[in-house]
Amino acid sequence: MNSDRKPDFDSQDPRDPSPHPELLDGRQTLRKFVFGCIGAVLLLFFVGWYIVLGIIFEEANDGRDAVNWPTTSGQVVETKVSSHTSTTSSGSGRRRATSRTTSYVPWVLYRYSVGGLELENHKVQTMTSYDTRAEAKQVIEQYPVDSTVTVYYKPDDPDKSVLVPGIPEDTYLVLNLFTYIPAGIISILLLIWVVRRMRSSL
Repeated sequence: MNSDRKPDFDSQDPRDPSPHPELLDGRQTLRKFVFGCIGAVLLLFFVGWYIVLGIIFEEANDGRDAVNWPTTSGQVVETKVSSHTSTTSSGSGRRRATSRTTSYVPWVLYRYSVGGLELENHKVQTMTSYDTRAEAKQVIEQYPVDSTVTVYYKPDDPDKSVLVPGIPEDTYLVLNLFTYIPAGIISILLLIWVVRRMRSSL
């Protein structure tokens, strides 16, 4: 007995466990979209990260270059210890833990004159803080009120000045860690992306 019905080659055999081509295309599209979103977020994060690092390194370079800045005499007006508390969280839900860290900075207000301009600043040393109030207090005790101090000022921006040029060595170490670790992560992610692209093109 002959049948005039033509075989339907577009229908999928229910015994065939392989997914339908349209389903595969949908999954691939979704996967590309998800990876694209993740890549965009990571890109924006690292761009913002390095913008902030650029600002911090500019300040660090000023502190390092202050050794060669011109100097002038200044007078101490006021001293105190300022503090800053930062909060960090770890874990999630009921296991979420919060820790607080307080740093102390010696604050020495001094007045000085550059080119006939009367200026004032309170920075002792660039990017310097202490773990205890006692350590910061020891610093301000070196600058009694009404005492005369040597002020290092930036030639093209006299408003920027310090009493102690340079920055601590551990500060440079932290800056390098925050620079090279993200750079290494970016390199690894790029390598993974290149390898995946090469495999998909085979």
